Amino acid sequence: MAPVVAFLLICALSAGLQSTTAAGSRKLQQSNGPANTYGNAASATTADLVNDPAGRAHLLARLGNPVAYTGSYPLYVGPGQYNVDPTVDPAVVSPINGGPPAAQAGSWQVVGNSGAVALQALPFTNDLVLFLARPLNENGGGDASLTNLLTVDGGTQSEVAAIYNTSSNTFTPYHVPHLAEAAGHILLPDGRGLIVGGNNINLNGDFLQSGAQAIRIVDPTTLNYTLIGQLDRTRVGVTLTTLGDGNILIMGGNQQEVGAFAADPQPTTTTHTPPTCSPNLGGSVADPDYDNPSFSIFNPGNYSQSPSLTLALLLEAWPVNSYPYVVQLPSGSVFVAAGDIMGALYFNADGALNDNSIGDLPNLPVPISYPQYGGFTLLPLEGPNYTQQVLFVGGAGEACSGSSTPASNTSYLIDVTPGADHSLVTEHMAFPRVMGDLTLLPDGTAFLCNGAQIGIAGGAGPNHSLANSGITVAEIYNVSKPVGQRWSTVADSQIERLCHSVAFLTPNATVLVSGSETTGEHRVQIWTPGYLQDGSPRPVITSAPSVITYSQNFTIQYSGVPSIDRVVLNRVTGSTDSNHMDQRQVVLTGGSAAGSIAANSPSNSNIAPPGQYMLFILSNGMPSVAKYVSVQLSLPAPGTSSAG
Repeated sequence: MAPVVAFLLICALSAGLQSTTAAGSRKLQQSNGPANTYGNAASATTADLVNDPAGRAHLLARLGNPVAYTGSYPLYVGPGQYNVDPTVDPAVVSPINGGPPAAQAGSWQVVGNSGAVALQALPFTNDLVLFLARPLNENGGGDASLTNLLTVDGGTQSEVAAIYNTSSNTFTPYHVPHLAEAAGHILLPDGRGLIVGGNNINLNGDFLQSGAQAIRIVDPTTLNYTLIGQLDRTRVGVTLTTLGDGNILIMGGNQQEVGAFAADPQPTTTTHTPPTCSPNLGGSVADPDYDNPSFSIFNPGNYSQSPSLTLALLLEAWPVNSYPYVVQLPSGSVFVAAGDIMGALYFNADGALNDNSIGDLPNLPVPISYPQYGGFTLLPLEGPNYTQQVLFVGGAGEACSGSSTPASNTSYLIDVTPGADHSLVTEHMAFPRVMGDLTLLPDGTAFLCNGAQIGIAGGAGPNHSLANSGITVAEIYNVSKPVGQRWSTVADSQIERLCHSVAFLTPNATVLVSGSETTGEHRVQIWTPGYLQDGSPRPVITSAPSVITYSQNFTIQYSGVPSIDRVVLNRVTGSTDSNHMDQRQVVLTGGSAAGSIAANSPSNSNIAPPGQYMLFILSNGMPSVAKYVSVQLSLPAPGTSSAG
């Protein structure tokens, strides 16, 4: 049988490639003692919500009345402040000037109303998505997400979340009693949603309590919300990552909603002098006492968590270290990027150790964490060598960026495989972009959308945005092409999506995009790649296992095409703040015959940590509709089934 041929060729860095080495690469020594104990800042007062009948009427017209509404709808955004005409539905968009033809550019379509402005998105494996928002108060704190959710208790309280059904494109208000804005969220290995941390401002009594220390689980089948524990540290802007053993690494965040920059003195415990920037660009006080440069490990089997321990890399990256980028590497260690610092470390409950097989990594030219983040992803992993390449795109253009700073149009690729050249490979996109979202497509390319051309993240509505000049043209990154030719533009969405937007891959091999808190945007869009619209036949998975484990040979039956040349697992992931926690794609090896594929699962759980994946098969670049596959440390006993 012929081997499955990977469409994406992972290019090795060679002397002929453009590369730069950032100065100041440093070896970080880990402090494994307990994290400093800080007091939790007091919560803000309850939000004062206001009815605006005229605004509600405008909102309903703008959304096309997709569902029946009752109750009252607080609204602080005037009709003239929306960035596009409410009737715009770019179902078929002409190619941009100088861009690819429509067959390559794909198209955008508005398919529904998100219910809650999608600051955060957590998709499940049953066509449901949890959209998370935050409340709006009369001073602009919070977002405009409450403009179309059912209110309760006589109109005095409004939900800050919604369950969106991607099959019917309808939503249902959903009660989240602990504010999840700025939380980290992923799917547990069994398919339930895990939400950790959140925020502690703009609360509403018992109806909406602080979520900054909350650990909760959402069951996608019953939609039950369960508070299962409390963090030992308040975490606002926290990242979660599934480790190879199935435990969850919890990292970073702040003690309170904070601005990222301040003129306050840096902590005396750090040797890395943070940039001196204007204070309060993020809207509140960037006091170093609010810093939380620590990590802990959560066990989803018994809900236990290790004590928080200080991580030197986060300490060094202050004050730009919220929502660090974190991903499990096939080689066993974990890649971490915060501020302008990168590292590879081994984590356990007792501390973190540098991965000496990877060694020192260069610094990035500018910080890439909140509030000046760009996009990030681990590129597809392909055996037998599993080259470990990570991609950073855009972000703010200067170390001390503010609301008027032009964004960067630069991308940086770095190979973090043990023994590889770790120089930065620098390329340029068609447009500058801060707050962009990178989504891995089944063909091995990365889709970039959302973001602004000027400014940084932050703000809470059209009158409080710290960014402007939204970039609506999406781009594609193809690492298999020569350096300098890897970026290409695709269709224009015509809808600006600035701070707090989301994007994620669907089982149909399309990308769902929603959100934009600072423009009060409720429209849900789907980007469909051009190759799904050219009339070519799509492969159809007729049979595949629902649960697999490691080093397993399994059979995939298919129809619709004569042969298959690529088989991939894309992990089910959502997004928030340009952070697609747990995102990864693994290219499977094996052999193919007419109508049947003998596939090999990953050899170990560092390559594909246990969890929920979408299985795609491709023929000449054309992907199937995915089948959900649960990858587990061991197969369930006969007669039992895996959750999710």
